[in-house]
Amino acid sequence: MTASEEKKARKKANDGLHAMCSNRFHESIPLTEMDGILTAAGFNATEEAIYCGREGSSHEQVGERTWLAMQWYKMESGKYEINAYVS
Repeated sequence: MTASEEKKARKKANDGLHAMCSNRFHESIPLTEMDGILTAAGFNATEEAIYCGREGSSHEQVGERTWLAMQWYKMESGKYEINAYVS
């Protein structure tokens, strides 16, 4: 992917990630949904990992020039608030 194509793909991925995160809480960290958004935009899926703790963050390379930043917070209700974007 050229730099210009990757920039357009980041926009597409960020639109999908924004829709996944906005005004929506999750029963668990939505890695499958996130991977679907990334791969549909032409990026790599996330590597297998263990995400633990009531709150945390992750920063992972998903393209030649693109990184995924994700933060999670487990609320008192047991649901997760997720913030994710690529840059």
